[in-house]
Amino acid sequence: MKKNVVFVVLEYHQLWMSRYGDVLSRLSNYHVIDFSNDKRTHCFPEVIVGLKIHDELDIDSSLAQGNKSISDFHNVLDKAYWHRIQGWIPKEKEKALLSSSPTLSALEEDEETELAKYKENKKPKLVILSRGGSRAIIDQHLLVHLAEKIGFKVKVLKPDRTTELAKIYQVLNSTDAMVGVHGAAMTHFLFMRPSSVLIQIIPLGTDWAAETYYGVPSRKFGLKYIGYKILPKESSLYNKYNNDDPILNDPDSINANGWQFTKKIYLDGQNVKLDLE
Repeated sequence: MKKNVVFVVLEYHQLWMSRYGDVLSRLSNYHVIDFSNDKRTHCFPEVIVGLKIHDELDIDSSLAQGNKSISDFHNVLDKAYWHRIQGWIPKEKEKALLSSSPTLSALEEDEETELAKYKENKKPKLVILSRGGSRAIIDQHLLVHLAEKIGFKVKVLKPDRTTELAKIYQVLNSTDAMVGVHGAAMTHFLFMRPSSVLIQIIPLGTDWAAETYYGVPSRKFGLKYIGYKILPKESSLYNKYNNDDPILNDPDSINANGWQFTKKIYLDGQNVKLDLE
C-alpha cells in the first residue's frame, strides 16, 4: 500500500505514541488519529477494524499482502531507528576521543596496547537482559564475570518504560548473543540480527510459554535459539518448599489449576540463581 494507510486509535495514549512513533512513521504517511477526541468525519474506501494476528511474534507470508515476512518487519525497524542512531554516532565518537589521553596518538601507542585494543574489538558481544523484581538473576554479577572470563565483551541492559527503543535497538542489533530470563522483555529479540544467538533462561513452570512465545518465533526469525531450563535448585522456590512439593517437581500439575496459580507462584514469586559451574 506504500504507506497509504491511516491508523485510527480508539484508546490513544501519548506515551505509547512516543515509544512507537518511529515505527509507525515507516508504515504510514499520515498522523495517527485519536478517534476518541477527533470530532471530524473521516471517509475511507475500506476499513479494517481491530488487529490481526498470524502467530506469536510472526508474520505468515501466505496471509500478508505482498508475501511480507517477519524479516520485512525487521527491515522496517532498521529504517525506523537508523536515522536516530546515525545522529548518536558522532557524539559517541567525540565522547570516546575526549575520554582518551590527549598526549597519545595511535602512532605513539606501543604494540601491546594496539594489540589489546584489537583483541577487545574482536571479542564477541554478549548482552545480558536484566530484570528487576520477579525472575531476576540473583547471581547476575557472577554471570557477567564468567562471561568476560570466557572471552565475551559484556553489556548489561536493563530497559524500563522510559528507555528509548532506538537505544535498545542500537545495542541489540550490534550484539552477537543475548541472554535473559523468560518474560515480556524477551520480545526485544526482534531487534537482533538474524543468525545471532538468543539464550532464554526458563524458570520452573514456564516451559510452554517460553517455547511458544519466544522459542518458536525466534527460530522463525532466523536466530540460533538455546533454551536453558533451570533445575529446581536454581530457583528461589527451592528455599521455600520441600523437595517433594509438586511446585518444584511437577509444575504442570500446578499450572493445571489455572493462570492465577502460574502467575502468583512461577511468574511473580520466582527468581533464579544460576549454577554457573
